[in-house]
Amino acid sequence: MLKNNPLTTSSFKEIIDNNYAYVDKTRFLEVYENHGYPVSMLLRPRRFGKTMFAELLRYYYDISLKDEGDRLFCRTYIASHPTPLKNSFHVLKFDFSGGYSSADGTASAAYSTAEEALSFFKRNIVNGIVNFYRSYPKLLPGFLKAADPEDGYSSVISYYNGFKIPAAVLQEFLTYINGMSENLSGRLMVIIDEYDNFTNDILTGSSELSRKMEIARIHSEFSTFYGVLRNFKQMGIISKIYVTGVLPITIDTAISGFVSEHLTSDPQFNELAGFTDEEVMDLLRQTVDFEKCPFSPEELRAEIKRRYDGYRFADNAENTVYNAAMCLNFISELIENDYREIPSFKLFSKANIDYDKLCGCFMLINEQDRKQLIEDLNNRRPVASNIGMAVKLSAEHKTLNYHEGAAILYHLGFLTMMSEEEKKRTPNCSLNVEYLTIPNEYFRDLFARFLLTRSPAALREIESIKDLGMMAVSNDISILSAMLHRIAGGFTQTDVSREGENQIALTIYTALSLAAGGSFNVTKEYAVKHDGSFVFEDGLNEDEYCDVPEDEPEDKPAIPADSDGVSPEDSEDLKAALELKELFGAEVLNPAVSPDTLRGRADLVAINKGKGPSYIFEFKYKRNSKVREKTRVRVIKTLYERAVKQLNFYVTDDALSKISDLRRYVIMYVYGRFIIKEI
Repeated sequence: MLKNNPLTTSSFKEIIDNNYAYVDKTRFLEVYENHGYPVSMLLRPRRFGKTMFAELLRYYYDISLKDEGDRLFCRTYIASHPTPLKNSFHVLKFDFSGGYSSADGTASAAYSTAEEALSFFKRNIVNGIVNFYRSYPKLLPGFLKAADPEDGYSSVISYYNGFKIPAAVLQEFLTYINGMSENLSGRLMVIIDEYDNFTNDILTGSSELSRKMEIARIHSEFSTFYGVLRNFKQMGIISKIYVTGVLPITIDTAISGFVSEHLTSDPQFNELAGFTDEEVMDLLRQTVDFEKCPFSPEELRAEIKRRYDGYRFADNAENTVYNAAMCLNFISELIENDYREIPSFKLFSKANIDYDKLCGCFMLINEQDRKQLIEDLNNRRPVASNIGMAVKLSAEHKTLNYHEGAAILYHLGFLTMMSEEEKKRTPNCSLNVEYLTIPNEYFRDLFARFLLTRSPAALREIESIKDLGMMAVSNDISILSAMLHRIAGGFTQTDVSREGENQIALTIYTALSLAAGGSFNVTKEYAVKHDGSFVFEDGLNEDEYCDVPEDEPEDKPAIPADSDGVSPEDSEDLKAALELKELFGAEVLNPAVSPDTLRGRADLVAINKGKGPSYIFEFKYKRNSKVREKTRVRVIKTLYERAVKQLNFYVTDDALSKISDLRRYVIMYVYGRFIIKEI
């Protein structure tokens, strides 16, 4: 019997009781307890399953949930591997995810100011206390007991809402617990889910730095709240504290020195949140009707892997993990579409939360470092960063530097740790340094969209293309060529050759990734591999890396014009133009940008996922300048010859050499001319 897709719920009880598919993570309960740390924190990007593990902790350790927990865990790993501390704590859980704004479960709206954030902060503290008393009604103070037990604990809510400061609510509750006749010392466990939600919504939700500075006000409230927890932990009232979140944005001022162990970068917890290869396969078999689905489990897993895998949260972790919610959403769309086709990316949705957050993150970084970080990511250069650093924004520190910005992008899931293998195949990487990279195709395409906002014409063209997928069936390059013709004049003019070449590559990369309907696996800066080792060469000689000189030899003595009044110089230029037209069939357009070579990496490779042709592209660019036509033709031919030489070297790559129908194209924007030619 097929199980339901758990996309819309993170409730462990609901998943087990309502026939939802479940990926068993209970083995990490054993690992967590064996660590033995009294205060621990796990940071992971959103939609990875952090809340689910917090739920597992509550059902496993809460005394009041022993019978319920035994029933829910009966078919999981932990049922046959119980630990000594099972059901030995009174659990106080705070959910700061913003999912609920009141104890009666009324859904909350989003907040974007400090006042709104602090209001929800206090309200969710009250929620946690109310839920604690619901689990342990005998512990409810007599003066808070209502005449009608069905009134939703309104007296408790009213009483604690009377305290203006959020930390005062917690202080009052823990003081009462400490003074009870039934001593709970050492038997209280506090679970805090999404501790930083109040700050990261403001942090990444707006490009206005003035609004971001409001989080400094929240810091002081946070600091006081966690100070109360620290004091009662030191008094022995609280035995264990477990904290989850996304960003290390408030650690420095709120709980620095309080958290005794970060599980975040511990390789034992790398797979706690997110799905592994095996778990994705298990999930597919639980939820997809393969009697109706034309795609095999292996085909679907391969597509999901390409899009949503690639996350590594410890530099020596053995496996990567997938974004859990994106996997579930993929399966949901596949089923809703009655298995007719593979779900699309839908990156151009105006309501795309990931894109908005990416833009918000880049706006946090100071302009100089932002440009450098964007350039490094675009050129796939290694991005060094200390992901464990605590990032502080205040009136004095209003923007982030390069390394802080990279760390924020990592914690939000836009970047991930490079593996040892990736370091080995990347020039200028040290194995002893922590580097970050874009994890998968989803975020590479998202980043490409961000970069293309600087070329609105290109973005509009890509959004409007309907039939570029024909390239996946036959070598119909005309559609791509027509698109490039239309937007050629929109490319930014620059003296930096690499920037111009990247703009061309970026446009084609995005077009093939999105407009071709997922027909290709597209790689920008394809790493060339020979005999199992990455080779940082491209077939050119040393003297072929410099710009082609435009200087002509000193002018010869003037020669009289012929009988038609045509000078020898004009005649030579005309001859050169005809030669160029014969060679390329080139058309004159508005000028574009300029090329450089990153050795050992093909500019763009598009591997066909079906039975049609695959492609490898080499791009060249030369900025327009006032030189003779004869000179221009010489430069164009030289750049073309270099491109051909590079392509002939690249196709000897271990993988590319095995593709029977690999089409090689040179694409050039040189002196205002657009050239696309198959070799």
